[in-house]
Amino acid sequence: MDDPPEAPGLFALPDPAEQERMVEALLFASADPLSAADLAARMPRGCDPAAALAALGRRYEGRGVVLMRLGGGWALRTAPDLAWMMRQGAVE
Repeated sequence: MDDPPEAPGLFALPDPAEQERMVEALLFASADPLSAADLAARMPRGCDPAAALAALGRRYEGRGVVLMRLGGGWALRTAPDLAWMMRQGAVE
C-alpha cells in the first residue's frame, strides 16, 4: 500500500471539519468496517481519525444512518429503530 499523501507545507493539515468529511466519505464508500488505523492509512499524515469518528458519531445521533462500531472497525449503518423497514423489501 502506498504511503498516505504528505500534507504540503506548514499548517496545511486539513482542519477537523475536513477530516470528519474524509472519514465520512471513506466509511460511506467501504462495504466493510474500517478501523481508525485503516482510516489513518488513507488520510494525510497528522490527521486524527479518532477525533473525526467522535465528531461524526455526534453528528449522526438521532439520524436515519448512524455510526456503529462493528468488531474492530467503524461503519455507517441504518439506525436500529428503522431496521424494520429494510426487512419489508426494497424501498420504492
